[in-house]
Amino acid sequence: MKRIGIVGALMFASMCFAGSAAAALDLSEWVQGLKVSPFLSERFEYDTNVFQAPSHSQSDEIFKTIPGLVADYTFGSHSISAGYRAEILNYVNLTDQDTTNHFAAGLIRLDFPRTLITVKEDFARTNAPPGTELTGPIVSSTNTLRPEVEYRLTPSFSLGLNYMWMHTTFPTQSIGGLIDRDDQLAGTSFFWRFVPKAQVYLNYSYGWTTFAQASSDGGGNRNYTSNNVFVGVRGDVTSKLTSSIQVGYTIENPESSTQPSYSGLIVSGDTSYKVTDKLTLTLSTQRARQESTFGTNAFYITTNGTLQAQYQVLPKLSLSARLGGGLNDYSTKQQADGMTDFRHDTFILAGATADYDIQPWLRVGLEYSRTSRDSNFPSFRFVDDKVAGRVTLQF
Repeated sequence: MKRIGIVGALMFASMCFAGSAAAALDLSEWVQGLKVSPFLSERFEYDTNVFQAPSHSQSDEIFKTIPGLVADYTFGSHSISAGYRAEILNYVNLTDQDTTNHFAAGLIRLDFPRTLITVKEDFARTNAPPGTELTGPIVSSTNTLRPEVEYRLTPSFSLGLNYMWMHTTFPTQSIGGLIDRDDQLAGTSFFWRFVPKAQVYLNYSYGWTTFAQASSDGGGNRNYTSNNVFVGVRGDVTSKLTSSIQVGYTIENPESSTQPSYSGLIVSGDTSYKVTDKLTLTLSTQRARQESTFGTNAFYITTNGTLQAQYQVLPKLSLSARLGGGLNDYSTKQQADGMTDFRHDTFILAGATADYDIQPWLRVGLEYSRTSRDSNFPSFRFVDDKVAGRVTLQF
């Protein structure tokens, strides 16, 4: 199961659109507490390897039109937020890949004197490949619901309940029948607010994953359950250090005796450190199980990390650079490329971005990124470079 960490409300905004927000339109004159922020971005991208193929790569230019809207309604200590954005993709040559991606998110936050209730809903229908196994444009839909309750026993200690349901489908892909699934996770947490704006917590969660159909290779169904224990930190630990990271251990048990079990370390989350007023470093880490479509493998374990540096060169000009990588280890031996072995992949992610705010409502940017994957099976190796420019209007 893809692990879902405990995240703050700011993650909602980053789901709906990228980039720093301009001042939202304040509609309090008509509805007290309502703010709306519409935006429109036009992006031109050159992709050297659209299908992320090991050889005979196909490049193309892609125009992306990205309209969207974020609304926030605040009443007392409570708030309701909602956002939507679309990505309208038009390929210059590979026109059969033209598509429209959809992203939507909602957040209800009810903050009572002793009880905090949050309900988060995220939806994405995108052709971006999920994880690091599937490559090239591939359509998938993911809907995630996360209600949580936290009850404050004292100003420092509280108890919480959490639930997560994630529905994943691949509507136009032949692999969909293999990894279409429902992931569910329910648990309880104990929180300690050790500084005014940050908590450490201990969480136990029980998970169950149900696939849409039995394995197509006749190896029995892929359904499994899991017991998970996490220790985590969330919030502003200091004025310079912010963290939303959790580390834990999982024990996963398959329903079918023909499927492999897994027990091991799981990690997810981000940690940001403000080195100076202008420089911020962010480390993102993950170790988790991911569902696999390679041969008869039910899953692979990915371990990865990315370090990003963001520097405010001038009041209107910011630069960022990121470098990351990781490895994927598969659960069973498979035959490919004339050999039989456990598949082992390594991958590298690198990139740089420059953003310039012409006006508070007008931003331009340039981006470069490189994704590469190496494997002991040559047919899974690839290199993909992208260069992009964009203009964003936001109010």
